[in-house]
Amino acid sequence: MDRHRTGKISNLLAIIASAFFAAVGIAGYQRTEDVRQLLLFVALAALAFGVVKLAFYGINRLLDKIE
Repeated sequence: MDRHRTGKISNLLAIIASAFFAAVGIAGYQRTEDVRQLLLFVALAALAFGVVKLAFYGINRLLDKIE
């Protein structure tokens, strides 16, 4: 249930943050061919997705308390 209509915004921002880290990882891998670097940035992309979703979970809880 998305009472505050933040679901689409959180998904969009999470995807943008994840895509940024994935793009940096791919560009770095093409330049250095270091698989560990690629895996690190893929993990950071997943972490960024989770952090954004967690932040919006907190924002929704805060908005629930205000009302």
